[in-house]
Amino acid sequence: MKLGEALSLLKKEKSRLARLILLRKANVYADEGKKPEFNPEKLTEEINQKLEKIRKLKINIQKTNLSKEIGEEKISIAEAIIKVGDLRSQIAQLSDLFEGHKRNLYFEREQKIPQVAHLSETEIEEEIERLEIFKTKLDNLLQIANWNVELISKTP
Repeated sequence: MKLGEALSLLKKEKSRLARLILLRKANVYADEGKKPEFNPEKLTEEINQKLEKIRKLKINIQKTNLSKEIGEEKISIAEAIIKVGDLRSQIAQLSDLFEGHKRNLYFEREQKIPQVAHLSETEIEEEIERLEIFKTKLDNLLQIANWNVELISKTP
């Protein structure tokens, strides 16, 4: 099984688990003298089995992400995932740098206190573009890895 297939299966299994949990909750109580439509004890067993399957799948995905390397830098998939998250955060923070000032132009006019930027908006925009290009390259490498890397399937 490829890593991407495992990730897709994990998503499906989590969705099935959520439905089982809701079904059990809906069948905990029944009218006096009647049995619930679905047996909550049997549903609990199914939930426990689903949790075990999800746990094993997550462990296999983690092992694969930690052991397989991608790109010219030969970084692990796990590190690439973390880097993409960091890049998204950096881009969001840089994108927000000048927004507060633009919103406060009215306040500045009322106070008549001139404000001067200590960072170049052009340089920040160039940095954002550089980070977005890097993030896109990493995203692409991760997508390729998802559909080319075999899932490590040894679980405890």
